[in-house]
Order: sequence, then structure tokens, then C-alpha cells
Amino acid sequence: MGTRQSELALIQTEIIIGKLLEYFPDWKFEVVKIKTKGDRMEKADLKEIGGKGLFVKEIEEALLNGEIDFAVHSMKDMPYEIPEGLVIAAVSEREDPRDVLISKNKKTVKELGAHSKIGTSSLRRQVQLKALRPDLEVVPVRGNIATRLRKMDVLGLDGIVLAAAGLKRLKMEGLIAEYFSVHEMVPAVGQGALAVETGKESEFEKLLKKINHKPTEISICAEREFMKAIGGSCNFPIGAYARIEGGKIVLTGMVEKNGMVKKATIFGDIGNPREVGENLAKLLGDEDGG
Repeated sequence: MGTRQSELALIQTEIIIGKLLEYFPDWKFEVVKIKTKGDRMEKADLKEIGGKGLFVKEIEEALLNGEIDFAVHSMKDMPYEIPEGLVIAAVSEREDPRDVLISKNKKTVKELGAHSKIGTSSLRRQVQLKALRPDLEVVPVRGNIATRLRKMDVLGLDGIVLAAAGLKRLKMEGLIAEYFSVHEMVPAVGQGALAVETGKESEFEKLLKKINHKPTEISICAEREFMKAIGGSCNFPIGAYARIEGGKIVLTGMVEKNGMVKKATIFGDIGNPREVGENLAKLLGDEDGG
């Protein structure tokens, strides 16, 4: 099993191993830690070095070269395009999708002093933070969770914004000062879910389907189709979160263009998540379709 080498990535891999052992108790696993370009270039701006796909490229190369049998990724790191010969065979049940604030003295966004400094390297979080509190100063901060917590002190930040899922998996939710609702801060596409990737038509593709969580897969399909249709990348702040409610897909999306943050929620057919994503993209896209 291939994975990034951070503590969180290793915990996420253990989660998938635990699920697989329920079905295949005789399997033995070797975890292969792979350092990606996104990890090596921690100080670089993601949008300048190629976007979030840099957290999966080397792992996918190891899959294609037969060095590993399958890989565990954070779903939000996965670009829409999957390399020829690979497939996402399973999606885990989603952890908490929300973004959260960690701050000094556990102050909420409303309680922070004027012109407080908040750390995040995410354009999506940055524009939504500014919509909540235009006076806040956003400071770019990258790295794993421990690195960002350390930078909070080193850079004299008043807070940082992180994903709830990672903190919960690391048993660090006690640090959270505030949970943003999925409407206040629309999450990243796939946030909170794990993707298990393997060779297309390999012996593992069918076996991994055993641990696939269908409701999460359907929801993320709608989100990823929205991402594709709207033309989202690290240079273009977007967010999307889908859930299944009353037999329908409920999809909330966010896009920022020309300084304007636009959000909308639509309901759609559970049997056609791609169409739901495309419809929301048409709704939030501009006159030229995106």
C-alpha cells in the first residue's frame, strides 16, 4: 500500500487496512511511504508548482510501475483526471467534512480582534474567511498539521483554519475553537473521504469494492463533476459538498470570480450525480460557462 509519509496519511492508511481486514483477515500489508513533490516543496505556493495533484503524482507512478498494489489518498488531493490504467476502486465513509478554526484562547471568528492574522494556504478558505470577516489578514501556511500548529506560534498568528477530519483522525479535536458550517465555509471537493486507487482491471479492483461506501461515492461523484464542469483548480477558488437526504442528492457549491463569492444549493437525482454536479456548475458559472 502506497501513501504519503505524514502521520495523518499513515493513520488514514491504517483505517483502510482495518476495513480490508474485516473482509480479508488473511491479508498481510506492507505500507510503502512515498514522499511527493507537494511534500518536498513545502514552502512553495501550490498554484505556482502545479496544484494539489502534486500530492499524488509519485504515488500514482509507483502504482503504474507495479511497485505498490494500491494507494490510499485524501480524496481532496485527487485531481479530476485519473491517469490511464488507474481507477479509484473504493471511497471510504466520509469523516466530518467541515473546516474548523484553531485559535488563541479558543476565540471564534466573530470574537477575534480587528485585523487578526489567520493562517491558511487555501484560496477557497481565504475568500470565504474574507467574506465572513473582511478585516482579517490571511497569512499563507502550508505543511502537515503539526507544522502548521508550530507556525501559528512562530509567525504570531491568531489562528489557523484546518479540516475537521484530519484533527479527528489524529485525536486532536480538543484544539478546535469553532466548526464552520458547510454553508459558511463550503468544504473542498472530497474533504473528509479517503480514496483507494489501484490498477484498472487489476485483481485488486473488484476486491477493494468490498469497502466502498456507496453514499459517499455518489456524493463525491457529484462534487467532482461540479469541479470538472466549473473548471476548478488551485488557481480558482471552488468548494463543493454533497450529501444524500430524503432519497435526493443535496449539493452545495461555492465559486469566487472577480472578487465575488457565489454560493448555491441544488437538489438532484441520486441516480445521476454527474448531472447534479453539471447543473450546479451551470448555475454558478458565468456567461461563458465557467
